[in-house]
This record gives sequence, structure tokens and C-alpha cells, in this order.
Amino acid sequence: MFGEKLTELFMLLFCEKNSDGTRVLRLKGRDLFQRTGKRIGDGDMYNITQFLRKYPEVIKLDLCYNEIGDDGMHVFVEEYLSFENNLLHLNLVGNNIGYVGVARICCMASTLKLKSLRLGGNKIGGQGGMYVSKMLEKTSSLEYVDLGDTDMNLGGFMHIMGVIRHDRGVNKTLRIIDFSRLICTCKSYQLDSAHLAENLGDMLKVTPTLLELHAQKNELDGHDIELMLIGMSKNNTLLLLDIGFNRFGDHGIELLANWLKEKPALVGLNVAGSGIKNTGARALSFGLPFSKVKLLDITFNKIENRGMLDILNSIKKPYPMRLFYIWGNPISEPSLKIIQRMLRSGVLIQDYMDIRLYTVDGVIYHAFHPVDHFKQKYYCVMDHGCPVFLKIRRNIIEDPYAQPRALIKFKHYPRIPGANFNLSPKPPICDPKSPSTCL
Repeated sequence: MFGEKLTELFMLLFCEKNSDGTRVLRLKGRDLFQRTGKRIGDGDMYNITQFLRKYPEVIKLDLCYNEIGDDGMHVFVEEYLSFENNLLHLNLVGNNIGYVGVARICCMASTLKLKSLRLGGNKIGGQGGMYVSKMLEKTSSLEYVDLGDTDMNLGGFMHIMGVIRHDRGVNKTLRIIDFSRLICTCKSYQLDSAHLAENLGDMLKVTPTLLELHAQKNELDGHDIELMLIGMSKNNTLLLLDIGFNRFGDHGIELLANWLKEKPALVGLNVAGSGIKNTGARALSFGLPFSKVKLLDITFNKIENRGMLDILNSIKKPYPMRLFYIWGNPISEPSLKIIQRMLRSGVLIQDYMDIRLYTVDGVIYHAFHPVDHFKQKYYCVMDHGCPVFLKIRRNIIEDPYAQPRALIKFKHYPRIPGANFNLSPKPPICDPKSPSTCL
């Protein structure tokens, strides 16, 4: 703990100023530990709450990888959340918080203004999932909830499903949810991947407000993908499907490719590390030309030259590929020659690919090009891995209608193309039948 050293001036040094007058307070545990050898503890939460009450312009609080615990959450709720506040984004990743801490936040759910709540890495278990479902039931502002690696079992998952399904629940605001790495077993419940996949599909069928679904590392196999597609094929609004690091292999990707032929609204597909081989790559190449997919992540699979050539031949389509990640596949010069040609012709863009080509003695090789920062942003990794010189940062808040129009804009993925702040924002297009509602 910091104790009295956690002063107002200390916290002001870790504040970022936004162009609209708001602030972001970042007290990342790893950064603080490298600077001072200490992390935020439960005894430091009182000083933080007093700072937040003095500076109501702070709308985002990042406390990832500290040691707050349930006692710290009690202080945070009693001294801050129970009062009128403007907090919109709260990051509590990896803070040793249990279901008791989540229950305390749930008590204030009816007055919360939070748009995003990150609880990843806290072992809240099935009981914590029940309290999260109650929170979603009471609040009308949450748009992003991260429950990855929280030791949640299928019981807690089912409680949340009952709230966000539009045919049963009451929550109509959730846009992004992360169910990565549910635990396989617990004392009273065993995770059945088929049951999980079937419920995910049923949820997508009747939840048109959900735009991003993250379900990595849940042991989904090819038959589970088939069950999930029964309901998911009826969905017309999902834009990003992240089911990487499962084990559905060629069979699962072939089923997904057949779904892509039906021209869903899907813009981003992450199937990294799922055991896909040449057969699955060829099946995917048959579905891609009919889809709207602009973001494709097939890293760390088993796709060789033959399969990669099939995918490369299907990229040039009515909806061009913007982000294309292929690192970790056993490809060589035949595929790299085609990639080199596509880079020169502009079909692919080097800044949005995770490999870079180079030539040695006339032979083309490839190296890793660190442009895919999805995992770094998701796990709140420091930008440089070590503390940098402290200075007050000033961030420009992007207008939701900034020009040029965003073709890709997902959580933890870059906006493509980037906003041009020299251009005035384009006014929203309003529905003539309902002028008060802008599309």
C-alpha cells in the first residue's frame, strides 16, 4: 500500500486530459510497481475516492493489476459510488476481487452511470455471475462487460443469458460481452461446451443489440459450432465474432464459411489458434467472397502454402480486407510471393498486416510485424513494457460522426481509417419517419 504517499499531486501526475475537459486516471499496478515497488491496496481506496470526489471531471478509472480486494471495493462503494458521480468507465482487471466485491457494486446498480465494467482476472465464480446478472438487470447504461477468466461456471453464465436475452430479460443496452475461458468443472456444475454453444446461439438469435461477442478458450469443437450456428444464423446485427483458441478445426471453420455465404452483417472474424489446416482454409476461401468480413485473424493455425493461397485468392472482393493477421502459420515462399504482389498492388496494406517480408539471397522470408495490439490492449499491457517519463497527456476525443466514416471500429482494435480531425464531423443521417431518432 502507498499510505500517505498517495497524495493529490501524485494522482494528478497520472491523469490524462481530454479535449472535452474530462480526465482519465490511470493507476496501473504494473506501472506503479516498477516505479515505486508498491501497488494500490485496500487501504489506499479512501484517498482515491476523495480525489475522485474532488475532481468530478474524471470519467474513466483504470486500476488494473492492483490489490484492492473485497475490502477495497467496500470502501470504493461507500465513499464514492454511493454519491453522485460521473464515472463512465471502470477497469478492475486482476484485483483479487471475489463475488462479495461484485455484490457491493450491484447494490449501487440502479444509480450507476457506467458504460464499461471490466472484471477480467478476478475469481468471482458462479455467485459473482449471479450478481453481474442482477447488475445488468438494474442498470440501463452498461454497454461493455468483461468477464473473461473469472472462474465463472455455466450456472453464472446462464443467469446472465437470462437477463440480456430480449425475449426473457430486461437489459437492452449491452453491446459487447466477453465470456472467455469459462471453467470446465466446479463442485456442483460441469461445463458442457455443447450446452454453452447452444445457449450462445439462442442468445444471438433474440438479442439484436449485441455487436461483439468474445468467447475464446472455451473448448468449442466443430459440433459445438454447428449447434451455435442454429441460432446465430438468424442474427443480422453481430459485427465481431471472436472464438479464437478453441478446437473446432476444419469442420468448424467449414460450417462458419457456409454461414458467411449467406451474407451476414459480420465484419470481423477471429479464429486464431483453432487447429485449422489446409482443408478448412479452402472451405473458408469459398465463403469469404460473399461476406462483408474486413477483419480476419487466422494466426497460430496449421495452414500451409496450399491453404494460404486459397485464402489469398479470395481476398480481393467487393468488401476489401482491411486487417489481415496470419502470423504463426507454416507458410513459405510460394505464399509470400503472392502476398508481396498484393502489397505492391494495394490489395493488402503493410500497416494492417502482422508480417513483414524481407529478401535474403533472392529468397523471400517473413518476420513478425507488431501491428496486432488486440491482446496488449485487452490485457492492459504497458505500451513500452517499462515506465516512461511522466507528463500530462492531452487526448483528442473523437466525434462519433468524424470523417472519414469508420469501416472498422471495435473494442481493442484500431479505427480504420483513422479520423481526420481537420475535417468537420459529418452530421448524422436522421430517419425521415422519425426525425428525433438518428441512425
